[in-house]
Amino acid sequence: MFSSLTIKEFLTQLGSSRPTPGGGGAAALAGAQAAALVTMVARLTAGKKAFAAIEERIQEVIADGDHRQQELATFIDHDAKAFQAVMAAYALPRATPEQKQSRNLTLQAALKSATETPLSIARHCVAIVRLAGDMAEVGNPHIITDAGTAALLAEAALAGAILQAQINLKAIKDSQYVEQTQVEITFLVMAAREGRERALAAVEKKLS
Repeated sequence: MFSSLTIKEFLTQLGSSRPTPGGGGAAALAGAQAAALVTMVARLTAGKKAFAAIEERIQEVIADGDHRQQELATFIDHDAKAFQAVMAAYALPRATPEQKQSRNLTLQAALKSATETPLSIARHCVAIVRLAGDMAEVGNPHIITDAGTAALLAEAALAGAILQAQINLKAIKDSQYVEQTQVEITFLVMAAREGRERALAAVEKKLS
C-alpha cells in the first residue's frame, strides 16, 4: 500500500481528496523519519575511539531505532486499513433491531482498533524521543543537531497520532476503555515533552 510508495507518490496521495493516507499515516512516517535520524547519529558515533566506552549502548540504540523505524513504516498502512474498517462499519445496514445491534458491535470494535493504531505510533515515538535524548547527550557532537531534530520530529509525530486517537475516542461507548486510554495519552504527552526537553538541553549546551 502506501508504505511502498516513493516520497513524491506518497505526498501526492496525502494531498489528494482521498481520506487515506491521512493524519495517522503522516504521523507514522514522521516517527519513522525520527527513528532514522537517531540511528544515523548512532552509526556516525559507533566505532570511534572517542566513544568506545559507550559502544554497547550505541549498538543498542541502532538496533532499537531500526526496529521502530520498520514498525512505524508498517503503521502507515495499518492506519489506513483501520480507518477504512470504521467507514465500512458506518455503512452497514441498520433497518432492523438486529442489524442495528450488529452494526454497533462492529463499529465499536473498529473504532477501538482505529484508536489503538495511532496509540501504537505514539508509544513508539516516546521511545524514539528518549533514544534521541541519549544520542544528544553522548553522541557525536558534529551531528548533535540531528539528534535534536529527531526529538522534535518524534514529539510532533506523537502529538499528531494522539489527535487521531482522540477523535475516535469520542465515539467509543466503553467508558472504562476511554478513561484508561486518556490516562495513557496524558502519560505519553508528558513523557515525550520531558524527552524532548532533555534532548534539546543537551543540544543547546553543546552548541553554546
